[in-house]
Amino acid sequence: MNLTSNLIEVEDNWEAVNDWFCNEKLSDGLPIVPPTAERVARMLDATTREPQEIIGPIPPKWAPCSIEKIAINAVMAGCLPEYLPVIIAAVEAICEPRFNLYGVQATTGYVGPALLLNGPIRTQLKVNCDSGVFGPGFRSNATIGRAMRLILITVGGGYPGDTDRSTFGWPGKYTMCFGENQEKSPWEPYHVEFGFKPDESAVTVFGINGFLPIHTAGNRGEQALSSLAEVLKMHHGVSHLDVGSFGGGTPLIALGIEDAEIMARDGITKKQVKDYLWEHASLKFAEIPARRKGHKSDDELLKDAPHVTPDMVVHLSSKPEDIMIIVVGGKHRHSVFLPMWTGRNTLCVIKGIG
Repeated sequence: MNLTSNLIEVEDNWEAVNDWFCNEKLSDGLPIVPPTAERVARMLDATTREPQEIIGPIPPKWAPCSIEKIAINAVMAGCLPEYLPVIIAAVEAICEPRFNLYGVQATTGYVGPALLLNGPIRTQLKVNCDSGVFGPGFRSNATIGRAMRLILITVGGGYPGDTDRSTFGWPGKYTMCFGENQEKSPWEPYHVEFGFKPDESAVTVFGINGFLPIHTAGNRGEQALSSLAEVLKMHHGVSHLDVGSFGGGTPLIALGIEDAEIMARDGITKKQVKDYLWEHASLKFAEIPARRKGHKSDDELLKDAPHVTPDMVVHLSSKPEDIMIIVVGGKHRHSVFLPMWTGRNTLCVIKGIG
């Protein structure tokens, strides 16, 4: 196979290879698998696409990201060859303008890509969708998400403290890949909402900048939904006022199995969950606590956003259907809010996996 990437000669031992990658700022800091020509060729055997095909430029360096470059980083991350089509589709997703990869890469915030898998690919690759879904222990979850981060570093040049200007970063920027627990969800799978068939596989990329655990209360569906809305309401903040919403984007709510079961048991549909949260996880602008409004006064914020008034209702998103609901994890009354970068700075993108 004809590879076009530069060949680097390094002393033939694991430590020397990893030292070189760390010194060149081409690593996430964890040990990498040396991307030898043989390993990269084996990785490329998992796709029929040409190694030199360019998916798109990766900011902030705006370097072209080819199938070959994706394969190199997949090797470095420890991926199995069968993971490659997922990573290719995910790179296609982040290159869509609505994801705003340049902003994600260069912001002082701590946003990073999170990958959600739907369809048969989850079981084929043994992706964890159940207990511990956001944690360690599963090769596919760990290495697919890591490959994405390595691509952002090695191709895009998004190195912390350099072009990646994130003040804090967050652990999700190492790796974040998970599957929806479709088998235990009482509702249709997430990707079906976007026109995919249940037996088709898809990856959705979200620009996630945090992780807020939620413990719901009550034994009835509406009680659980009400307590969920109250927690989300407390999270209100206004750093970017947009279309009358503090979020304005596509916020992600990961419902635990039991929360989803209780709601569905009492006849609550996924659409009704979205409608309820949009209506009840809301506050008037004047009601939002000062600590959630950043360093600007109300007068300054209102001057910057003339379409906003003190009585304007600030919702979780611009419209109910922009609230993304998935069902993941194991049993027990736990759910998670995964907020996206404020405003419409980044929007989720879904792609089919070929």
